[in-house]
Amino acid sequence: MNITNFKWLRRLIITSIYGLGVLGIVGSGGGSSGTECLSVNCVDFSELLADFPPIPPIPPIPAGGAAEGFNDTVTSIAPALDSSDDVYVGGSFTIYKNSAANGIARINNDGSLDTGFVTGTGFDAPVYTVSPANDDSGDVYVGGSFTSYDGTAIGYIARLKLDGTLDTVFDTGTGFDSTVNIIVPAIDGNGDVYVGGSFTTYNGIAVGSGLIRLNDNGSLDAGFGTGSGWGESSIALAIDDSGDVYVARSSSPGIARLNNDGSIDTGFDTGLSGFNDEVRAIAVAIGSSGDVYVAGYFDDYNGTGNSGIVRLHSDGSLDTGFVTPSVHVSQGNFITPAIDFSGDIYVDSKLVNGIVRLNDDGSRDRGFDTGSGQFGGFGVRPNSVALATDGSGDIFVGGSFTRYNFIPAARIARLTAEGAFVR
Repeated sequence: MNITNFKWLRRLIITSIYGLGVLGIVGSGGGSSGTECLSVNCVDFSELLADFPPIPPIPPIPAGGAAEGFNDTVTSIAPALDSSDDVYVGGSFTIYKNSAANGIARINNDGSLDTGFVTGTGFDAPVYTVSPANDDSGDVYVGGSFTSYDGTAIGYIARLKLDGTLDTVFDTGTGFDSTVNIIVPAIDGNGDVYVGGSFTTYNGIAVGSGLIRLNDNGSLDAGFGTGSGWGESSIALAIDDSGDVYVARSSSPGIARLNNDGSIDTGFDTGLSGFNDEVRAIAVAIGSSGDVYVAGYFDDYNGTGNSGIVRLHSDGSLDTGFVTPSVHVSQGNFITPAIDFSGDIYVDSKLVNGIVRLNDDGSRDRGFDTGSGQFGGFGVRPNSVALATDGSGDIFVGGSFTRYNFIPAARIARLTAEGAFVR
């Protein structure tokens, strides 16, 4: 062994012993500056290491600030659906890239703030859901815990025009008496919207269900009735190609499918017990199968164990061809089907760097690589994922994170279909 290699080997051994002493694995018997006296011997580190360059420090994990994105949590992201490839973002933030954005922002495809979407003072409290109208107008429905928008009193729901002004044609009167959690536009082209939340009245009318349908002018649709309703907050909604509505609730059976008039569709049979705990997310599969994905806190569906996410057939039976190991999924903040007809879905994952892509059979898609190790990926579970509409296959991810694989990412990130960071 030449002298150079010997010196480096000696340094490695000594620094390893020193590290063990710091960790308390090897006891220390005192010492002075540059010297550590181990229980076996006293070694002068300054003399032994003088000829070698210092070991560089481990770089700190960067924390994305308002200059890189939002200054607080992103709760909801949705594509604008007006051929612009922009996205709407809602949350509890007040700043985007050092510009004011109170609760909502419209982001251009290049990541810049759409300054044509002017929100003034914005919302006075957090936004929980943004849902673009499906009429190619570029308008967006917004729900949350707010009671005013740009100084105008509103009751937990609003429709904003493409320029950010309040759409007064959508007249909600006094609105709801409590929080709106989710808004889903109907697919029949009539402009109706389904609204779920913890409310019991709308514009002074008792609804008592936490789930209603509004007409395109904001009036209550009396043709949709859920009777006494769920008696609790509606936390997830999805609409299939027939116009039927899937709705989640926190008590058994956890999910139901409703007909156009609000009655329960008995053709969707959840069995005797259904889910054994709360359902948090529902998504209809892309294609003609009629299947639906369901995720939440549960670990059982009608006596069959699962990992907190399942795929159900259109008749409510369990799709046994979709099986997901429990390490992948956690509690179901979102389910976002990929639009490449692969059958894959994006879901949040506590143990796989915040987000994972699952294949059609439920296995993990290893081609979507979010990094590895303790500091890989986002480090926390995201809140929302939206698919880019520009044909790139990219996804937008929002949440409370401040980094992605050591790259600053302040509560929003754009990833490729392979998991690479775009911006």
